[in-house]
Amino acid sequence: MKGSFVFRRSGLEITGWMLITLLATAVRLHNISVPYFWTDEAYSALVSVLSPQAIWFHMGHEVHPPGYFLLLHLWITVFGDGVLAIRSMSAVAGIITVVLSMWFMRLISTSRTAMLAGLLIALLPISVRYSQEARMYTLETVWLLGATIALVYWLMSLRSRYLLAYGLLMSAALYTHYLAILCALSHFLYLVILRFQRDKTLHYLSRPGLWMTYVAISILYIPWLISLVSEVFLHTEQLKAGGDIFWIPAMTLNTVPSSIWRFLTVRDNQELPVALYLALPTLVLLATVWVALKENGRLKSGLLLLIYTFFPLVAIALISFKFPMFIERYMAFAAMGIPMVLALAIVRVARRHFILAVMCVCVLLGIQCVGLNTVYQQGDDLDDPRNEASHPLDDMVARVNESAIAGDGLVVDGGYWWLTVVYYSRTGIYPLLYDPSTDGSTDNRPNGYGASTLMYQDRDKVFLEDLRQLPANIKRLWWITATAQADDKNLFPDNWQCLFAEDAGDMELRLYVIGRAQKDADHGGASPCKS
Repeated sequence: MKGSFVFRRSGLEITGWMLITLLATAVRLHNISVPYFWTDEAYSALVSVLSPQAIWFHMGHEVHPPGYFLLLHLWITVFGDGVLAIRSMSAVAGIITVVLSMWFMRLISTSRTAMLAGLLIALLPISVRYSQEARMYTLETVWLLGATIALVYWLMSLRSRYLLAYGLLMSAALYTHYLAILCALSHFLYLVILRFQRDKTLHYLSRPGLWMTYVAISILYIPWLISLVSEVFLHTEQLKAGGDIFWIPAMTLNTVPSSIWRFLTVRDNQELPVALYLALPTLVLLATVWVALKENGRLKSGLLLLIYTFFPLVAIALISFKFPMFIERYMAFAAMGIPMVLALAIVRVARRHFILAVMCVCVLLGIQCVGLNTVYQQGDDLDDPRNEASHPLDDMVARVNESAIAGDGLVVDGGYWWLTVVYYSRTGIYPLLYDPSTDGSTDNRPNGYGASTLMYQDRDKVFLEDLRQLPANIKRLWWITATAQADDKNLFPDNWQCLFAEDAGDMELRLYVIGRAQKDADHGGASPCKS
């Protein structure tokens, strides 16, 4: 290792770390409350306010491990369930990842490398993007970086307390996201490579303490593994029928190059000229080769970084040719390694070609700043639509919250928006879901898996296949739909009076009076319905 086991930081280095941490905080908190809670975030919020027992049950039906949601449950207890409060847990985790990245790089390299890596990660668009989302990806990265640091400390000291820390942190990561197993495998692969070195002191796989740690991690994971096996692998056909898995795009030759662009700019940028499109992935490839060729340390710390970064990407890419799993947010923890690799390569280049190194840093920072602007403008293509201008569901539901009266009902046209509307609804009116089947049956109703686990118990009350089947106590109906499907006149009975319709981006909000008795009801002079 280039760094020392216990490193002393100068006043200048401490100042640098503090400034980078402040920068990371500023960019992660900027505009954090602006995008509405899209469906995955709404699910996080709705499930996390439940009891721990209920969280465990629902996550057994939703595939993801319960760790993030249990921790978010505690966070909500302290800070509340508002958008800023819930997203702030991810923001804090994102800030911690920057500090841990500098810590890791300081262990395996120099203070200059650590601060450059910290700067690049502080401004890394994909890190900022998921630091502003109520999902588990930044928290998973905290656990995995922490586990990697604990592993390094153990390699340097062979003290049992670091193995204990490694086991706990890796268990926490596995309980946060199932693909954390790829990081554990990358650590194991690194240890296997060390096992083949001539220096027998590097044969760490021969040490019983390491295997005891692996056994302990496995035992700690058994309770969730039982849930995972019983609820997922035994019900694969139900999950397919519900459309809750197997939705990830198939692997193509552009997937990996596009993922490098998405990590650094949050867009795939395939519209660029071919030479420019390939330039960034080529730069990352050259940096990777440079780090690999120049690694001559006893513990080959650069190799640990490379395996941590690229083994998960390569493994998922290969699996995805048969079973699509490659999606950038699942690889966010590995994406943190790319700025570290680039920083290590740039610092090494700077020893002989300082101007070239400075130019590389400027180009990278420029690219990342473009990506940050894309994040703040909600123009990324990482997830399904979450753009506030196009889908201002928070404002639409706020209008309902302000204007609803006794006897009102609320129907959402399409399941994608339903969880978001449920989260924002504050009227006591439980939103219904209009989702008619094509054959007149109820086979399209939720099967209790994926996000539908939250509505399954009340599915007969929530689902509507025909608007004529509304509960008798509803006298007025608020209708939320996408503009593209708003004008189907056949949906609404002839005796319904439409009071108004308001466009909101690509969405539309309507208010209907059931029957003609309230035809002339006053509702503030809103615009008439298009239909």
